[in-house]
Amino acid sequence: MNKKSIVTLPALKRAIKVMKITVFLLCVCLSQAIASSYAQTTSLSVSAKNESLESILKKIEKQSDFLFFYNLEEVNNRVKISLSKKDCSIKEIMDALSASTGITYTIKDRHIVLASPLNETAGTQQNTRKLKGKITDTRGEAIIGANVILKGTNTGTITDFDGNFTLDVPQGATLLVSYIGYLSQEVGTANKDMIEIKLREDTQKLEEVVVVGYGTQRKANLTGAVAQVSGDVLESRPIANLSQGLQGVVPNLNVSVNSGAPGQSSSFNIRGTTSLNGGGPLVLVNNVQMDPDLINPEDIASISVLKDAASAAIYGARAAYGVILITTKNGTKEQKPQISLSTNGYWQSPAKTIETINSMEYLNMIDLAYQNGGGSGHYYNPVIYEYAEKYFNDPANNSPVYYDPSIDPNKYQYVGNTNWWDEIYKNSSFSQQYNLAVNGGSENSTYYASLGYNNIGGILKHGDDKYQRFNANLNLSSDITKWLNFSGKVMYNYTKEQHPAGGTSAANSTAYAGVSAYSGYLKNDLSPLMPVRHPDGNYAGQGSYTNPAAIQAQGGNTYGKKNDLWLTGALRVTPFDGLTLNADYTFNSYGQGIKTHVRRFYDYTAVAGTEGYYPWTNPNSVVMSDDEDYYTSFNAFAEYAKTIREDHSFKIMGGYNQEYKHNKYFYAGRKGLIDNDNPALNLAVGDRLMNASETHWSVNGFFMRLNYDYKHKYLLEVNGRYDGSSKFPKNDRYAFFPSLSAAWRISEEGFWEPLKSGWNDLKIRASYGSLGNQAVGSNFPYLPTYSINTAMGYILNGETPVAVGSSGLVSPSFTWETVNQVDLGFDALFLNSRLAASFDWYTRETKDMLTAGQALPATLGANVPTENAADLKTYGFEVSIGWTDQLSNGFKYWAKGVLSDYQSEITRFTNPTGSIGQYYVGRKIGEIWGYRSNGLFQSDEEVASSPKQTKLWGGSWGAGDVKYVDLNNNGEIEWGTNTLDNPGDKTIIGNSTPRYSFGITAGFEYKGFDFEMFWQGIGKRDYMVGGVHFWGFTSQWDTPLKESLDYWTPQNTGAYFPRPNWNNGGNRQTTDRYMQDASYARLKNVTLGYTFPKVWMNQVGISKLRIYVSGENLFTITDMIDSFDPETLSNMTYPINKKLAVGLNLTF
Repeated sequence: MNKKSIVTLPALKRAIKVMKITVFLLCVCLSQAIASSYAQTTSLSVSAKNESLESILKKIEKQSDFLFFYNLEEVNNRVKISLSKKDCSIKEIMDALSASTGITYTIKDRHIVLASPLNETAGTQQNTRKLKGKITDTRGEAIIGANVILKGTNTGTITDFDGNFTLDVPQGATLLVSYIGYLSQEVGTANKDMIEIKLREDTQKLEEVVVVGYGTQRKANLTGAVAQVSGDVLESRPIANLSQGLQGVVPNLNVSVNSGAPGQSSSFNIRGTTSLNGGGPLVLVNNVQMDPDLINPEDIASISVLKDAASAAIYGARAAYGVILITTKNGTKEQKPQISLSTNGYWQSPAKTIETINSMEYLNMIDLAYQNGGGSGHYYNPVIYEYAEKYFNDPANNSPVYYDPSIDPNKYQYVGNTNWWDEIYKNSSFSQQYNLAVNGGSENSTYYASLGYNNIGGILKHGDDKYQRFNANLNLSSDITKWLNFSGKVMYNYTKEQHPAGGTSAANSTAYAGVSAYSGYLKNDLSPLMPVRHPDGNYAGQGSYTNPAAIQAQGGNTYGKKNDLWLTGALRVTPFDGLTLNADYTFNSYGQGIKTHVRRFYDYTAVAGTEGYYPWTNPNSVVMSDDEDYYTSFNAFAEYAKTIREDHSFKIMGGYNQEYKHNKYFYAGRKGLIDNDNPALNLAVGDRLMNASETHWSVNGFFMRLNYDYKHKYLLEVNGRYDGSSKFPKNDRYAFFPSLSAAWRISEEGFWEPLKSGWNDLKIRASYGSLGNQAVGSNFPYLPTYSINTAMGYILNGETPVAVGSSGLVSPSFTWETVNQVDLGFDALFLNSRLAASFDWYTRETKDMLTAGQALPATLGANVPTENAADLKTYGFEVSIGWTDQLSNGFKYWAKGVLSDYQSEITRFTNPTGSIGQYYVGRKIGEIWGYRSNGLFQSDEEVASSPKQTKLWGGSWGAGDVKYVDLNNNGEIEWGTNTLDNPGDKTIIGNSTPRYSFGITAGFEYKGFDFEMFWQGIGKRDYMVGGVHFWGFTSQWDTPLKESLDYWTPQNTGAYFPRPNWNNGGNRQTTDRYMQDASYARLKNVTLGYTFPKVWMNQVGISKLRIYVSGENLFTITDMIDSFDPETLSNMTYPINKKLAVGLNLTF
């Protein structure tokens, strides 16, 4: 036997660790050697004629890695210099500059600090003393080049490489200390020879610039409900896409994570229920409509959420339910190339583990359900119980199957003990992300370029599900002249993914395996008795059961690819101060190709020759589809700003927008593959399938915005858009949508001055706007369409004829849905801007929603056309509170909470009978009608003395069944006429609307360490789960979960569930007893990082190095039954994953 060398995992880890340390040390040594010799070996050429010292220093920086630190005022006061040096060292050039100006200098590595000789003579003119000091940030890092000035003079100096300075100061002098990005300080020097100063970062909350429609505004001047977060909220998180990173971050931005499947997208909602016809926010990336889940989160600079009609009105008919503006990163002027690398790898597993029952629990429970339904004895052959118990007690020496021809001459009998959750999903899978970016700029140009790669591995145990995303991004901007700027953006997104097909495709539309590409696999009929495989290695199932492991491994796959290319060119013209003209054009080509291969496989049995194909993947087939979009967008707008007498500030903006999208789709498929493993359309012999569609839409409109600001106290904004949409008839295609908002900065009034030390800023806001909604279904809903069948199932004259069906009816009054919204809010800052608070209350009315019109006689021969016949009101609030502070020892900490709520109510709807099965005036969206329960019957005598329940189920009710409350006191439990006037014993028992959505963030930074945790959740939600995974047995084919074991028996009279009985559907009515509290709090993210000191990193040419560990979805608090994840509420949803990541951020 050949011996092989084996490396254990711990040994391998140690080896990798040693290699990493060795590489790092080599890099340190090499970089130090390079740094020390750079100044000596670098040759420079500088030519200047009558130029300032500052201008010459910039020339040196542009052609080298040298970086200068100096006091700007002193440099600007120097005489003009003429200099010509070719192929000289930096020392030779600096000596020449020193001779011309008297400036002294110090060179350390690539850093050069300049000092003024004036400070040396300052002390001789008055009674002075020498003061030494050191300036650091709150983390203790030295600040190089900080300005230190004697108050009331021009005398000063700057700090050196270690943050130190020396200055001659008179008695009682005060220093003014400043540095870009930090709050300036005045520092007394009395009786001090040595002083240490810590500068705090300048958060500039009021000066923050917020992205709004077609422009930006100072946060202090906003009059609408706009929330903005930095792209920083997405950093260092193992998220698959943007939407996952925004969950719970912005109040009333509701993100629905549809599942945890690789490549699965999420959906957005702003401020709750929109329309009975659906509709969501307009999502724009760099001002064009784009799928946000395709872009790289690392490329995002900021996300603005326009919530009210006033801020969104400028986008017209597509912005009725808010706008999400995503801005990507750009370069920075006069910055050397900066290279950033971020990467992380993470392990993921289901955030919620579902416990299935074991084989003995299953057999006991199915016997009870069988007996309670009228059966006697065992449900299965008694021999099965004997074999099952043997395997349960000693699986190593017993088989999970046995063959008994007297029970079935062809098939095994299953007696295993399979935990199907463990067999469907892996314990963990590995994923990884890489992002590389470079940005910088010159005096006139900027650039930003990035590459991103995201590789997500799925958690299916027997299938290969995965998702990969590639992103390339290039943003360029250049000032051609002082008044003309040209910019261009190129973004390319490419994804490919693979998932088990599950048997369902256009060619297998009647495949009822119950699974699909993005679904979960915990089906209701997974008996623990069935093993994963037979002893011969073939998958179990035998045609009687669906084996999810077999489907994953053998049922074929769905392969998807997306190509998404965006090209944008823009011009900005500034003919004179205050006026800016903008124009941009965007082209997008999007293509999605999907190939679904349904692969047939055998369900093997005990006897060779009796096996058959698994029915839901037979026949085998291949379907190929192609979806192409071509989109163009053109914007032209001008903005003029003017301030009159310092008190009156005006800004007016007007423009034109036009967008067009053309879509083509087709699929072709064929059954009967010649080669089961070669899915090719031309290698099949079965039925051919084909379908196609082609459509388009367009919008155009004129828009305007007027801002007025009086003394920074009284703010007014007027927005309007005259918008047109191709989705409406020619004579009703255009409409005008106005909005008005105003704000009063009370804190700028004179009477507020005494409060400003504690209450720094207060602004109250109010807005109103009216918008149209074009999300009304298809692209041409106003046109009646004919149904066409190109091959009817009849033969006429030897052919299958083409048939054209009658068209549907369209209401002649078909028009826009109108959305009116009122918003009242305030923004406040307290305690030196450390505490920030914001509140909004709103009400939104959706008018003229499209619903079925009034009932017409059946003799009409067609469906009733939809009409603008319903209204809806949504109202709610949102609040945000945040605290940020730094202690004197450099400890920086912060906390932020967001909370929002909404409810929706029908205010107009045609429901003449008052049926509670339809919408009606006064109905709240999410309302749950059901019965009240008094627990479970404890005896047959109690059943006999209680109101009759035979209308719910006509069988024999007994002890252990659900006892309902007779609300109408008529002696029986019933539903009346199921109307508002007569609901019988039904009543409103809950509401499924997710209320009090919240997010809580807290963290700190100290001496290079950073920590942050983020909780997200729902404060109130009722949910009636139902289904097999809740009730247990609803038929003999079902398999309960662990929580279903708490069922009533004479020995367990305090049980939660009724006695098992699949016949008695009356026990499974919607009732308050089984209403679930689906509220939850989930630890969405926790991150711990360490940033290496700049002093260390500068030695190796690194600007920043940060390493971190991060976790997602690590912990959940909920009162919901353990059988379900409160975020997905379905066990057939691919599980949301918890993740543990390690990563680094590196900047050169």
